[in-house]
Amino acid sequence: MIIVCLVIVTLIAYFGGVYVDNRHAANITRGICDVLIVVILTLIVANDTFHFGMQPRTQTTITSISAVKPSSKAPILLYRSLGTSGKNQIYLYKKTPDSKPVHTRPDETVNKVVRSSTDPHLVTKRKTWVYKNGFYKFMFAIAGNEGRHIQTHNTFYLPPNWLVLSTKQAQQLAVQLQNPRTKQRLSQEVQQQVQKDLARRPARTTQQRRQYVKQMTALRQRQALEKLAQIKLK
Repeated sequence: MIIVCLVIVTLIAYFGGVYVDNRHAANITRGICDVLIVVILTLIVANDTFHFGMQPRTQTTITSISAVKPSSKAPILLYRSLGTSGKNQIYLYKKTPDSKPVHTRPDETVNKVVRSSTDPHLVTKRKTWVYKNGFYKFMFAIAGNEGRHIQTHNTFYLPPNWLVLSTKQAQQLAVQLQNPRTKQRLSQEVQQQVQKDLARRPARTTQQRRQYVKQMTALRQRQALEKLAQIKLK
């Protein structure tokens, strides 16, 4: 509608200045229209550049996730670095075990991993520009600014046994685990670490001890696998 207003005011300025016989009235009409044209153009620029008449809106979605490459040892959340700095990353995951892999968007996105006792899921908070009310939308909707992306925050909530590795590290880990001696050594290290953890907290009931062993086994196994994934193959 703002463009329609600009066209109407421009036409009034033209016809008022050309066809009105009273020059004083014509000058006043043209002066007012010139001011209105400047105001309208300023509003158009303000809407396009500074999002005048708009406000940010955050939409939150929660998605259950599955690992792209399920492992007998531990599920893996994969990420891939973009560019040479390694600061920008996209994360790869599945929405269901049988679905195709999807990835987080690379632009204006913040990714975070939080360890949790819940099932693995992704909380996405997507911030976009929307018009404050129907009047601003009616005036400026032709610009197509509504829904323009501002920033997305992705928080992956993962159980303690999940690994978070780059695609290259995941490949290195798969090669390492093909060695039976490496797998045996890994199992022994995990058992030793769990025994040390139990020694630090001996006063427990049978049920509490069983639960603690389960938690620490998942944690120590993940740590051992992460350490193994960092080893560069020759």
